[in-house]
Amino acid sequence: MPDLAVARYIPPVSVPDMERMARAIVESGLFGVRTVPQALTLMWLAQAEGRHPVLAARDYHIIEGKPSKTAEAMMRDFLSARGTVEWHELSDGVADATFSHPHGGEVRIHWDMERARKAGLLGRKGDMWSKYPRQMLRSRVVSEGIRTVGPMATSGLYVPEEVGDYEPRRPRGMKDVTPPDAVPSEGREAPPDDIVDQDTGEVLDAEHIHTAAREAALRGTELLRAHLRGLSPEEREMLREAVGTGDEPGELLIAARLADADAIRERLRMATTESPDGPPSERPPPRPAAATKPSGDTAAAAGDVTL
Repeated sequence: MPDLAVARYIPPVSVPDMERMARAIVESGLFGVRTVPQALTLMWLAQAEGRHPVLAARDYHIIEGKPSKTAEAMMRDFLSARGTVEWHELSDGVADATFSHPHGGEVRIHWDMERARKAGLLGRKGDMWSKYPRQMLRSRVVSEGIRTVGPMATSGLYVPEEVGDYEPRRPRGMKDVTPPDAVPSEGREAPPDDIVDQDTGEVLDAEHIHTAAREAALRGTELLRAHLRGLSPEEREMLREAVGTGDEPGELLIAARLADADAIRERLRMATTESPDGPPSERPPPRPAAATKPSGDTAAAAGDVTL
């Protein structure tokens, strides 16, 4: 964490302002944050540590539904808290560094591909270890070294590379006791293959993708359209059936159109109650077309959403 002697005071951000920032982060499709509650949780964590909440998008990522802190953010906080790092080797085969802190002592951390192999990290989802071995080794060394001598700089989290390597846990108390031969092999369903983002190598979480899309849909077709534009092709494909088409809308498009209809009704109500032309009894009745055929951006907002 930043040294108290040089830390700057950051005025707290109000909850409404933070919620607006959280929605913008989610709609951007960046940093792996899929829902507004996820964004708010990370922003509250950032504010509690003396950072502006918007920096949560830079320092914290959501990987497969789990929070993490980037190795760069850990290193920055560690160095700001008077920690030091000496790199002995950093290559595609070895990451070796000594970490020291006035209150945490000194430790030398060494990671190589053989250690990663023994830990069962190679050949996993996305195969990031074969694509970016140096970066993966560096992140492991940074996380272990800082966690050992300066744990406050980790914010109690792991780096994204570690979180991505965790095996999913079976819920406590749940155990599959079905005998292997209880179901004929020809009647068993094969487990679904993981869907991986081809650009990032991240394994996509269908539940989070659908939750974020539903939140956008509940605010109207324009926001749903903007949300879909920010997704990867793989994520959009996962939502194709839920969006549907103009002729056969899915649940997301139906929800977005209902949100548009509510917004139109609210605008008409406000126009009726707040018009400077006098009380409602003194004004001519509105033309029926005004309520059934909105124009301009309102009509566009109620239109079709395509993938």
